[in-house]
Amino acid sequence: MTNIRPYLWATPFALATALAASPVAAQEATVDDTATEDLGNVIVVTAQKRAENIQDVPISIAAVSGETMETANILTVMDLGRVATNFQTVRSSNTGSTRIGIRGVGSLANTLIEPSVAVFMDGVYVPRSGAILGAFLDIDGVEVLRGPQGTLFGRNASVGALSIRSALPRNEFSGEVSAEAGSFDRYKLSGHINVPLGENVSARVAAMGQWYEGPWKNVFDGKTYGGSDDVAVRGTVKAEFGNVEWIVRGDFTRLDGDGVVNFDFDPASVTPARLAFLQAAFSGGPDTNLNDRVMNQSVASGLVDKNWGVSSTASLDIAGGSTLRLINSYRKWTNDQLDGDIVFLPVPLATRRSLFDSGSQNHELQFISPEREWLGGHFDMVAGVYYFEEKFALGEQLNMDTQYCNVLVPAGPGRAACAAYYASTGGIAATDQDVYQKVRSIAAYAQGNVYISDALTLTLGGRWTNDRKRGSYSQVSSPFTQTIRAPEMLTYPGLSESRFTYRVSLNYKPADDVMLFATHSTGYKSGGYNSGGGVPSLSTFDPQGNLISTRRVFDRETVKNYDFGVKSSWLDRALTANLTLYRMDIAGFQDRAFDGVSFVVRNAGNLRQQGFELDLVLAPSDRFSVSGSLAYLDSKFTDFANASGLPGIGGTQDLTGKPNSFSPAWSGSLAADWNGDIGSSGLSWAANANVAFVSDQYVGTVNDANPQSIADGYAVLGARLALSGRDDRWSLAIFARNLTNTHYRPLAVYQPLGAALGLNNGAFPGSTANRIQANEPRTYGISGTIRF
Repeated sequence: MTNIRPYLWATPFALATALAASPVAAQEATVDDTATEDLGNVIVVTAQKRAENIQDVPISIAAVSGETMETANILTVMDLGRVATNFQTVRSSNTGSTRIGIRGVGSLANTLIEPSVAVFMDGVYVPRSGAILGAFLDIDGVEVLRGPQGTLFGRNASVGALSIRSALPRNEFSGEVSAEAGSFDRYKLSGHINVPLGENVSARVAAMGQWYEGPWKNVFDGKTYGGSDDVAVRGTVKAEFGNVEWIVRGDFTRLDGDGVVNFDFDPASVTPARLAFLQAAFSGGPDTNLNDRVMNQSVASGLVDKNWGVSSTASLDIAGGSTLRLINSYRKWTNDQLDGDIVFLPVPLATRRSLFDSGSQNHELQFISPEREWLGGHFDMVAGVYYFEEKFALGEQLNMDTQYCNVLVPAGPGRAACAAYYASTGGIAATDQDVYQKVRSIAAYAQGNVYISDALTLTLGGRWTNDRKRGSYSQVSSPFTQTIRAPEMLTYPGLSESRFTYRVSLNYKPADDVMLFATHSTGYKSGGYNSGGGVPSLSTFDPQGNLISTRRVFDRETVKNYDFGVKSSWLDRALTANLTLYRMDIAGFQDRAFDGVSFVVRNAGNLRQQGFELDLVLAPSDRFSVSGSLAYLDSKFTDFANASGLPGIGGTQDLTGKPNSFSPAWSGSLAADWNGDIGSSGLSWAANANVAFVSDQYVGTVNDANPQSIADGYAVLGARLALSGRDDRWSLAIFARNLTNTHYRPLAVYQPLGAALGLNNGAFPGSTANRIQANEPRTYGISGTIRF
């Protein structure tokens, strides 16, 4: 890769030069299917707290409309990376451990670590990414903001932000109802209705029900897994009285299923002899075919995930054209999942019950000046004050199953004592972990545009944030599970830290349809303490019980980012081409190290993520369009001397110069949309084909540069064909996802208790048994919609 890197960098620089040298006359913009909102035939986004043309915003943005998500079969946030390049999502066996990443950086949600990508729903911050796993319901559009957004979006947008916007009520009686049937007994019924409640008041109610059996066939018990029965509802009321606009929303989502994800055993990660041992000792052993829908393991599962919230957004237009906006909200997320068998073998050994409980409130007062009207048209600004509070509780219980003592406790008196303990307790809550954290954050921010001339604009912004945290940690463990979870009790006295983040951007428009920009922005995530169990205990106490030292605490993470980009339109705006070159330097990177049994968050060192993002749309007519994106990512730790050692060796290693996990060098997508009329019948048709691709990458949950966790690159193809009636009153569609049934590796995890099972150092020194998460297989379906 080193030899071709100069050419990779030369290509986007040459394109940027060509774009800047090719001014385009101002024309009426064509409708863009990737618009999050279509006003005046331009893509309108709210990345800077006001509605703006995306081509005038000096930020690398992937904007996806609700219509585009439907066309590309984007059902949940887990699918969004197929249309938003350099955006990644992955989840493990526990739904609460969802990771959302931008530019190769993200954080798993099942710890107290702050997310690297801030998620906003209708302008309200959602602190836990596991809370947005439900199906997208009545979504108007999504904006993926790449790069730190610390000035306007806060401390938890250190590498980017995801902004989701639901549809607003219309002052008319209208609505639609859709029914859908798909692979693996998936059935979905959804719809919305708009109702005018008065001359200036309207309401919109949207609802969805989905029933899904799941794709995974388990040889062990003959059952099917991966299914869920889901329900979601949202109600919105919008009122306009003079210079006041008030929007009130309430929503509820419930996921009720098994939560199972198929993790197959990689036979290449152990010797044939050790694989034969597993097969002989554990009822034929785990499933080793990585390319089928079969699993073979003991399963005890169940998931109930509830997420609800209420919000109020009141906007007051004041004298001079400015706006005051007050946003208040409360959100509640609970997740209760039984996850097992956690050793993934066809023998009942141990199960895990995970509990998440997050209650948060957001309050933000914004001031938005009129655009380009102050100081004789040379200045405008946005400013605000912000308050956030979250009470977050995590629980984990490990339960001994019927064969725990026989397999994991040596023969003799210890095994007999273990059997007696199991007989008296049923093995329930053999370990019991309870973690609590309260966070309070206050901030004040301002960002202004100084229009030096008609073509040159200087943007300056800053945000002061103060975070306070406190909490507690408790881990209780039976005498027979202390090799998995060590007992520990700790009160976290908390932290109080302040940080200033800022943004400086210079924008130059040599022509109406070309903008060049250079931006320097910063972001940060506050420090905290570990929520995971450790063996031995992460804290050391003296004989009197006084704390001597602890490895539970980690420090903050800071980001410095540099963007150089061009946004342009060609050929009377039939072609849109946006290119951003970036470099993110992350200091004090908060990494999850693995000690063979549990995970520990610590400050790893420094990480550099750099590359480019290219987004293109060609729409020669309203009948045909092609959109594509391409991202290159050069990921490298510039300082990581104490990384986790390979699992079969242990200790530490120096990973300086190695890439971060989930950081593919290349990723991108390509989509084509074509539509037309069927004679004079009033009928019309629309066809879409889309492909998303990603190159080789590390997909392990630990940064240890283990070659076993390198996943080959892949491409996934989707398609949709729709027939619509006169005035679009009804439509029928057939669709497919992963049309070629491509097999790839979304995630790799180490075999739990690999050392105890003698699975280390089999393939090579430092190797261990690997579990590979199965990807979604080919799915297809049919849907029908009636609009009124």
